[in-house]
Amino acid sequence: MNKIAKRTVVVVALAMLVYGGYRVAAHNQWLIVTLGERAFEIGASPEVIDPDSEFSLLVVGDTGYDSPQRAEVVAAMRRHTSETVPDAAVLLGDNFYERGVDSVDDPRFQTDFENLFDEHSFPFPFYVCLGNHDYGGDVSAQVHYTEISDRWMMPANHYAVRHRIGEVAIDLFVIDTYLIANRDRRANEELVWLDQQLSQSDARFKIVIGHHPAISGGKHGVYPVIAESLPGLFRDHAVDLYLSGHDHDLQLNESGQGWCQIVSGSGSKLRSTSWTEQTAFAKAAPGFCWLLIREGELWVTFYSCENRLFTYHLDKRSAKDVATMQGRTL
Repeated sequence: MNKIAKRTVVVVALAMLVYGGYRVAAHNQWLIVTLGERAFEIGASPEVIDPDSEFSLLVVGDTGYDSPQRAEVVAAMRRHTSETVPDAAVLLGDNFYERGVDSVDDPRFQTDFENLFDEHSFPFPFYVCLGNHDYGGDVSAQVHYTEISDRWMMPANHYAVRHRIGEVAIDLFVIDTYLIANRDRRANEELVWLDQQLSQSDARFKIVIGHHPAISGGKHGVYPVIAESLPGLFRDHAVDLYLSGHDHDLQLNESGQGWCQIVSGSGSKLRSTSWTEQTAFAKAAPGFCWLLIREGELWVTFYSCENRLFTYHLDKRSAKDVATMQGRTL
């Protein structure tokens, strides 16, 4: 074998070794990357002007694993909360890894919620949804814990909450996507309930909350039945945002049908993610999301444990809102 042939064999062997090592590292989550990232504008940082005339919501998912990452994310949320004074928070499921809780007396309600999100730093309601890992235990315990805790809010597998800032109504619809994703016999009940609730809502902003995403470039991706069931409802009923976790990363994906998919699932674990054609922002980073609504404007901002990463702005002000800001009346 001549020198050129030997060199070619060595190069090919090294390339195969490197690729094999990459696949092993990626599979075992030793290597966390954001694939296909495109250039993007970070957006202008939103500012809290008057907390009494604004609605502010913290969003984090998959917090149920006691890890150094979780401690860092919650510490960053605590610093953020001291400055922005949120009205509420959302937990996007997989609240207790790996197999949920056993009863309302399970000590993990203390370690993984009450003590983790201490009342002094987080003195507001947490709207909670169920994730697939929560189904490893007694999910009814998470529902009934609502009767015990002043801040844990999960009165049922699905429920709706309304907030109002002046004349602007914000409706939150929490659903159990585990039932839909696994084609449970109760899945149709979830979808019928959501359809009815959305059709009856006259809110300026409609936000749906569930564990499994309907659009994602993350490692889990999207369950086909979720992609078949939810986007049409969001389109037909003018939903603004769908908030989910499951993929352990941060994403904002544009549906092209008027609603956006928010993924905020890096509360305690992290995986690689990818940009797709629908991606406006994605990052494999520990962090959380913050929503701010003022009059008819909404800002969605993603934070790592150290920095603001990206802000998306949606303007739904009515002609009356604009006229009032300009000192006119209609």
